[in-house]
Amino acid sequence: MFVQSVLSSPLVLVHKVGYKTSREHRESTQTFVDFGKLTGMMNLIRNQGAVLSVLLSLLVSQISCQDPDRDVAYLKVRLALLKDHYKLMCKHYSGLAQNCSAPDFPAIRCTECPDGWLQVEDQCFHLSTDRQDQAASAEECKKMDARLAILTTPEQHDAVEKEGRRIGGFYTNYWIGLSDIENEGEWKWVDDSKLTVPFWNVEKAEPDNNVSGGPNGEDCAVVDSYSRTWYDVPCDFAYPRICQKAANPLP
Repeated sequence: MFVQSVLSSPLVLVHKVGYKTSREHRESTQTFVDFGKLTGMMNLIRNQGAVLSVLLSLLVSQISCQDPDRDVAYLKVRLALLKDHYKLMCKHYSGLAQNCSAPDFPAIRCTECPDGWLQVEDQCFHLSTDRQDQAASAEECKKMDARLAILTTPEQHDAVEKEGRRIGGFYTNYWIGLSDIENEGEWKWVDDSKLTVPFWNVEKAEPDNNVSGGPNGEDCAVVDSYSRTWYDVPCDFAYPRICQKAANPLP
């Protein structure tokens, strides 16, 4: 299984080179071992969000039609066990990071997201199925101690698009926290930061400020999970939303 292959992958790669004395050889080899363990563990944990986000989909595909309630309970137990395995791996990593000297390779924090949220790196994303306008969607995110999504990396963008296609059904557009309400053509995120990495649908000349929604034009943005691009739309249209908040650090 994919998850098992990831969790069982080797953590250490040791390179031995020539040294003047056996003591220097032992110390240098141990340094390579410790640094190799730290590097390997960090790389595995860095990918934990992707592993856990696809895990449920992989497990659900194993459900039979004969006894779905029993199968769902079984899958929940397996998911809980894998989450516990991840926490234990993080605990070992934290101890290893404290004992290894790697100033140019800082340790990462082990984090987790609440149930029902998609984790990408150190951020959590929640895709809704109900549809509301942009302002109401922003309020719904606040109720979850979150905000409309700020997608700043290709990894975040690809992950939410894939999840949107999985759950979207007929509705493939999702609100994100981007608008040019204050000044036309000056797109900003909900935290007031300027847009630097756009994913507009350039084939359709987006953003085009089309007046399809009335005299105010199109001042808010959605991500289309099928075209994998953004569109500007009227802010009073009704769409599902993507909420975002920081992942919780593990103790």
